[in-house]
Amino acid sequence: MRLYSTLLFISIMPWACTTIDMPLERPPVEATIITPLAEEPQISPVKPQIKPPQTPSIKVETLKPLDVAIIISQDIENHHTIYQKIEALITDKKGSVTPFYLYQQNTTDVIDQIKNAQHRQVVAIGLEAAKAASSLSRIPVIFCQVYNYQDHNLVNEYIKGVSLIPSLEQQFQAWKTVFPQLKTVGFITGKGKQPLIDSALKTAATYDITLINHTVDNDKEMWGEFRRLTPQVDAFWLLPDNRILSKRTLRSIASYSTKHTTPLFTINGLLLQAGAVISSSQVDDDIAQKVVTRLLSINPDQTIPGRDVEALDQALSFINTQTTKRLNLIIPTEKMPENLKKWPPPRFNAILSRIKTTTISGITSRTSE
Repeated sequence: MRLYSTLLFISIMPWACTTIDMPLERPPVEATIITPLAEEPQISPVKPQIKPPQTPSIKVETLKPLDVAIIISQDIENHHTIYQKIEALITDKKGSVTPFYLYQQNTTDVIDQIKNAQHRQVVAIGLEAAKAASSLSRIPVIFCQVYNYQDHNLVNEYIKGVSLIPSLEQQFQAWKTVFPQLKTVGFITGKGKQPLIDSALKTAATYDITLINHTVDNDKEMWGEFRRLTPQVDAFWLLPDNRILSKRTLRSIASYSTKHTTPLFTINGLLLQAGAVISSSQVDDDIAQKVVTRLLSINPDQTIPGRDVEALDQALSFINTQTTKRLNLIIPTEKMPENLKKWPPPRFNAILSRIKTTTISGITSRTSE
């Protein structure tokens, strides 16, 4: 037994020596990979979620289509044409139009019908229509074809207008086309026209034209001031103020300007026949567009923004070729603006010439008899 133990010890010794020389290995452990952090992460404190206060929802009112009552003062072509133009534009906007004719119905009846039908807007064409519409309470009214609106207190926050005067800029441009050397132009107005005067003075200055204005109260003063002013100016601008212009005064002015070779500028085409050199008229499409634009601008509280009377952008001017010939004026042909036309047209001149020849022949024939 001792021998067996000795032999066993001897057999283990070589293995034990080799085991002592080798480094001891730790028991295998499941590997864990740790990624080093560049720096310690900063943990932001959690802020409590605060809900913003609930604001009441705002209801956006959808614009309703226009529902317009149009009052027409007179049974004349110009009023009917403007009405038709306005009606077409409103219809294009999906709106509705109802016409009322003061020359067919009593004014009180017209106003009652408009109130009962609860029309939301009103257009008044002509002075009498504007005066009637001004009695409507808190219904927005746009008027046109009215010159002396200030005499009838027609303007307030619910009633405003579109000018009767064609574009000042295009009128003055026409004057300069025919009279390149034009420097001074006289014009006489009745009271209450200061906004027009200020605008005219400012616009004329851009065309190197000096306007000289006098204000009068009646046609007698008008005739006297016209004769005093004429020698001081190159031409005279005649505005359609029936407070200071009677038919008699108009005839006198036309005759006097012809006798003294003073060019007369007007905005009444009928005065071309009386010898006016240039007459400028409104453009119906321009009036209608301005009226509908103002209708569409009406505020939710029914007030109307903007100036009292909106200026027009266009003017159609006619040159009296017979008067310019008498004044030895040369009408340019190359630089003639599109809105400047000759009057009478060449064809009409030919017809007029034949009429004169026939008339003279008839008179001569009857005299010889």
